[in-house]
Amino acid sequence: MKNWIRTLTLGSIVALGAAACDDTGTVPDLIDEEALRADVALVAADGLFNDLAVMLDPFTLSLAGSGPEFSPTDGSGRYSFTRNVTFFEDDVPKDSYDPLLTDSIRVQWAFEREAEHTFWSADIDRSRDMMVTGLEGEETQRTWNGEAEADILRSRHKDEVTRTYDMKMKATHTDVVKGVPRIDNPWPLSGTITRHVQVTVMEGDEVLGERDVTATVTFNGTQFVGMNVGGEEFEIDLSQRGVNGRMGNRGG
Repeated sequence: MKNWIRTLTLGSIVALGAAACDDTGTVPDLIDEEALRADVALVAADGLFNDLAVMLDPFTLSLAGSGPEFSPTDGSGRYSFTRNVTFFEDDVPKDSYDPLLTDSIRVQWAFEREAEHTFWSADIDRSRDMMVTGLEGEETQRTWNGEAEADILRSRHKDEVTRTYDMKMKATHTDVVKGVPRIDNPWPLSGTITRHVQVTVMEGDEVLGERDVTATVTFNGTQFVGMNVGGEEFEIDLSQRGVNGRMGNRGG
């Protein structure tokens, strides 16, 4: 069975199946392992869409420049971010982008958000340090590598019951290749993004247990990409540009 994460209208269910996590908690009977895996998938998918939003084309990055920005709302919670963009020619930093001579760009991006959905809410703090290479001359593709960290606090997943977690994530972006021009290559051609997630399961102020879960996305040049969450396969529709439906379990 394939599992899906996609944007749906509020109240609809995203079909997901989940296997049990590694049992490292002290009170496993109080933890819904199936729901936990689906909840980690949702948060990892939210991080994935943020990753792709940062992977802008060089010209757009040159216009974005550096500095802080803040928006009171994006329709699903408050957010703010700061960024720093550095252009390189032969490993030498430059003040501006040259379409023919710039061979790489470093993008440092810090992002804070208060997610507010009917199905999910959380305080999110993400940071990324990424390099895009392969830019010199007439480009046919660009390659992204880098690392990211995130704290997801009071992640509340509302279904028949409300489940609450604190999550710490560390991500590695490995050889994520994007084709040029983008209009002919809207989806990453190859590469992976791997997230190591430390999950603390909460009930009020009480810790019910902890889990370590790894979520790896593998790109294939299409809008549908696989995400392996602790051995279970999920599938994400990249065309949706975000996680806007609550998470459910199809069963079976």
